[in-house]
Amino acid sequence: MLNSLRMMCLALVMALGLACTATSAFAADRVTLKDGSVLEGKVLREEGGIVWIKVSVGGIEQERMLLPSEVKLVERNVGDTKSDSKSATKTDAKSDDKIATPVIVPADTTESAKGTPGVPRAMVITMGDKEKGDMVGIYMTAYSIQEVLPLIEKEIGNDGTGILVLRINSGGGYLMEIQKLSDMIENELKPKFRVVGWIEFATSAAAMTAHAIEEIYFTSRGEYGSCTGFAGSAYRPVEGLGLQEVLFQMEKISARGKHNPLIMRAMQIQQPLSATVKPDGTVEWYPDAKGGEIVVNRDNEVLSFNSVEAKAVKFSRGTADTLEELTKAMGYNELNWVGDRLPGIAWPVSKAEKFQMDFRSKTLDGQNSMDAIFRKYQRTVQEAAAAQDRTVRSGLVGTARRELERLEAIIRNNPRIALINWNGEEGFREMIDEQKRILRDILR
Repeated sequence: MLNSLRMMCLALVMALGLACTATSAFAADRVTLKDGSVLEGKVLREEGGIVWIKVSVGGIEQERMLLPSEVKLVERNVGDTKSDSKSATKTDAKSDDKIATPVIVPADTTESAKGTPGVPRAMVITMGDKEKGDMVGIYMTAYSIQEVLPLIEKEIGNDGTGILVLRINSGGGYLMEIQKLSDMIENELKPKFRVVGWIEFATSAAAMTAHAIEEIYFTSRGEYGSCTGFAGSAYRPVEGLGLQEVLFQMEKISARGKHNPLIMRAMQIQQPLSATVKPDGTVEWYPDAKGGEIVVNRDNEVLSFNSVEAKAVKFSRGTADTLEELTKAMGYNELNWVGDRLPGIAWPVSKAEKFQMDFRSKTLDGQNSMDAIFRKYQRTVQEAAAAQDRTVRSGLVGTARRELERLEAIIRNNPRIALINWNGEEGFREMIDEQKRILRDILR
């Protein structure tokens, strides 16, 4: 898709400005975004820096969820566009450039806080799913975790008493995201929560990400490993200096998770491995298939654990298929699991988890619609460029603007898509700005 998107961008003959949301004389609330655009409508709620606003587009009411990274200013009760600004209530978004002093936040004991008093609070955050998307770097990102961190802190606190379970279900993805996710786990999550990995399926980049977690549990069908890196093709494994860099990177991440570095090395290359579990429960590892009592990985193979194998060598601390089994495996008789019970989901869905689910759903919809958006956009701007009647041309430009706005919404939801297709948000913005410039010239 990358090449087709770039070719379409190069082929565009008109620039389109951002579609401005029409302002109503009776709009009650106003949200100014960091890109300069303004939304007017009804702010439904604000939580953890996230803003939900109901707006009218073409006479149809729509609810939009805006991330903290998008919002510059929230103004409530602004009245009509000519009214005195003194009647408005303003909330400035926090500057991304300022480093806030850490504040210890206890678990929320009001509102939706349920369960036995004094019992630790816990939540499940899913990282990837087979229905909406599981690729590391697209559907499983440090960005999406960072965005909901305030919600997590509000729901289970950040004083170390809350338990954050990362349920991983991913077949891998982009190597470039591993360090970002590892840094997020090590620097942002571990200091605030008891971080637990719950492995349903974690191979390649997903296992490399989870390796920063010390406390890992498997489902009975859980798999973990097969971390051979590939460069541009499934038939071209990373070699030479590139391989050495990734091996060294994973040695450091292994140290974060307190895992013997030979384990991940055997998952990356054909490294034989054996182990002996001592009477005191500690494990001694050997870089061959003969030194230990348990053959973990044979010659000419790449290691992948199942739940039985992982538990036998103490890599997994236990096997759990249900929340009740996981609670007991972690050493608790009871935990206050945060969230609402939803049909078909085996754990309560917290507000932070709902965000992750929505993030993946929007990303999938965006990925699936990008080609169609570009085709319609390109066709419409070509028709607008050829139109002699200014009214017709303006109408076509308006249609094209809406398609471009859809594209920008996709990138706002998941900036990683811009990195893959335009080498980053800056490249994406340059493309948009260039199209806007051409449009101004055509409409003169």
